[in-house]
Amino acid sequence: MKFAYYPGCTIYGSGMEYHMSTLKVAEALGIELVELPDWNCCGASSSPSLGHDLTFALQARNIAIAEGLGLDILTICNECYNNLHQAVRVFNEDHSYRDRINGLISETGLEVRGSVKVRHLLEVILHDIGVEGLEKKVVRRLSGLKLAPYHGCLALRPREVSIDDPEDPRTMNRVLEALGAEVLPFDRFTSACCGSSVLLTSEDVALRLSYDILKGAKDIGADAITTMCPLCHLNLDFKQKRMQRRFQEQLGIPIIYFTQILGLALGIEPKELG
Repeated sequence: MKFAYYPGCTIYGSGMEYHMSTLKVAEALGIELVELPDWNCCGASSSPSLGHDLTFALQARNIAIAEGLGLDILTICNECYNNLHQAVRVFNEDHSYRDRINGLISETGLEVRGSVKVRHLLEVILHDIGVEGLEKKVVRRLSGLKLAPYHGCLALRPREVSIDDPEDPRTMNRVLEALGAEVLPFDRFTSACCGSSVLLTSEDVALRLSYDILKGAKDIGADAITTMCPLCHLNLDFKQKRMQRRFQEQLGIPIIYFTQILGLALGIEPKELG
């Protein structure tokens, strides 16, 4: 099992522990990751404000590089997943627009065909490794650990690119249950937006959205929230003290990447998981 690994920009900044744990978990599960050479930013939620074509041109270059490797793309960021997956879908459905974007990136010597798939590591683990395969790899069951599974919004919406049922996602739940953890009922918040895309322009809105998620986890007695996106993690973790001051409530909810939890269950040393 081999993929072109697209880490995305946040991973080499605030999300280094996600990157570290991803590499270790992938190795333990027999998933070979080849980092996409000379990859560029996906544009996140910023590029659409500068133009539709720019957003798709950014995706096209990365997709074309992966096509040159003959590998499907694997990413661990919901924003990157959403942008890349939507681009592949559009390129496959609208060939005239694909030709237009190819004209924009022609100076790079690349041409996108839309022949690759874009996948998120979480759903690769569930669907390609499987629950039974995962259970066989577990050496340290996480019994007694109460987790609130947080999928976030951009790996689930719009429906056309969703890794699961956007109204009732269970992908992370099933992976965590295979590790022996107690997965708490978190349906109200598991696919709620954390507000990361508006953090710089409407901080009050972003803080309220994230606070609601954290408060929801606290109210059900969660030991931690598990995330699958570095931007969600940044908002929920880095801004938590700010939220405590803003809403006058002690939260103290650890935010942990699902790969770190998985790595512990696989017997990987904590220091190797970030």
